[in-house]
Amino acid sequence: MDYIISPSVMCMDLMNLGEQIKTLNKHVSMYHVDFIDGVYLKNFSITLPFIAAMRKITDAALDIHVMLTDPFYYLDDMIEAGSTYLSFHSEMLMNEAFRTAHYLHKHGRKLGVVLVPGAPIEMIYPYISHLDKITVMMVDPGFSGGIFVPEALDTVCKLKELRKEKGYHYIVEADGQCNEKHFTELKQAGVESYIVGSGLFGLMKQGLTLDEAYYQLIRNIENA
Repeated sequence: MDYIISPSVMCMDLMNLGEQIKTLNKHVSMYHVDFIDGVYLKNFSITLPFIAAMRKITDAALDIHVMLTDPFYYLDDMIEAGSTYLSFHSEMLMNEAFRTAHYLHKHGRKLGVVLVPGAPIEMIYPYISHLDKITVMMVDPGFSGGIFVPEALDTVCKLKELRKEKGYHYIVEADGQCNEKHFTELKQAGVESYIVGSGLFGLMKQGLTLDEAYYQLIRNIENA
């Protein structure tokens, strides 16, 4: 399998979060964790204690999608909680990119940037060589189940071409509507990491166990 599956914790059953993570541990190498403060975006999600609790039951990478009004205030807390990637929205990272990249890499962590559908990729060019992952949002951020924005596929294609041309090392990831309906166009664009919410957990509404849903997800990707 030459792609990454990153289940979205926001879409899990929080009353059975521990059991679902333990089930998925044998399948996945990364989890996507939205960290939203209710101000930057009008929604709430997993908190730092939840992230720390997750780290105790998984060795997989924890990719923290940081959506906070003052994200760098919590930098040490997110590192201490056990994060692997810290992924900031491009507009928040603009004045902190080099300092943050140096700090995270010094502490053995990885830096990601998140591009919303309307964000120009040119704004990350000054520090793109320092990035470990670029997440292209296929929906407007903040809530699961958003409307798919096909124009974002062009951003994926451009990032893949740029990495090949310049020799950069970042992973190109898609967030939002990574499901059977869109896997074909996401694959064609060159997505390397899929953040899955309904594309995985929605399958359980059909009566599948989580293991069965994961295997069905893989079939949906492979057959796209």
